[in-house]
Amino acid sequence: MTLLNRENEYFSVVILQMMIFLLPGAIWARLWGDEYIKRLRISVIRPGTIPIMLAAALMLISGGLLISVLFGGLETLSDSFTLYDTFISKDNGTVPTKLYLVLAYAVIPAICEEFVFRGILCHEYERGGVMRAIIFSSLFFGMLHFDIVNLPVYIFAGAILAMTLYATRSLFGPMIVHFLYNLFGLFGQPYMSSLYNLTGSTKFFVFFVTTVFLISAAIFCKEAARLYKSYLYRGFTADYRKPVIKDSSEFRDSYLDVVKAPSAIACAALYIIALIISWL
Repeated sequence: MTLLNRENEYFSVVILQMMIFLLPGAIWARLWGDEYIKRLRISVIRPGTIPIMLAAALMLISGGLLISVLFGGLETLSDSFTLYDTFISKDNGTVPTKLYLVLAYAVIPAICEEFVFRGILCHEYERGGVMRAIIFSSLFFGMLHFDIVNLPVYIFAGAILAMTLYATRSLFGPMIVHFLYNLFGLFGQPYMSSLYNLTGSTKFFVFFVTTVFLISAAIFCKEAARLYKSYLYRGFTADYRKPVIKDSSEFRDSYLDVVKAPSAIACAALYIIALIISWL
């Protein structure tokens, strides 16, 4: 009953996130053993990766806004924040409430979702190449939100977060970027309509957001090049395809093989059923 009690909505969000993502993910990783867990890149973030994480957050925010406006129009600049259209955030203005809000809607989702999608899924799919890991982890991350209108935004977000993982070589990289994006959703998104109204021009608003996106994207690419160059000088391999499973028969040779896998078909079927139920 606690999960259905709206007076305990923050607690419910935390519990649901852990039940859906963290607990199954932890059990899966534990079953594969310590060597598998080491390959999830749960390592301390290096100070030199801070610029690329900040650039990724800005690129995610501005790019997400542009895609959202492109597919959904200016009305997508809403003045409220919801999580999976289930719980509506309550904020009475007190510090404890705001901290609880940040914990439930920003910190926990960033940790739980990144552990599964950029930790486990990227590791699983990169056996067929990093590009495959980015594509499929982003696709499943977008499908997770069960929102056809904003599906392009979530897929874009998944791609940025996956690229951040590989550039920083730490799972904490995308976790921090995801956390910053969630903070924007909580406290920055409501001001987008105000900013648009302040500019008084759709063209100027789009130009402003586009400029932020291009600058942050340029910084992201520059920092990624610098990091990969430093990895090369330090003798780090660029090969992310060291498998836990030694048998080469476990590898899939094409993207079609991945899509035809029973697990992928089951996920797609479940996704379609959930969408139909949500529309009824």
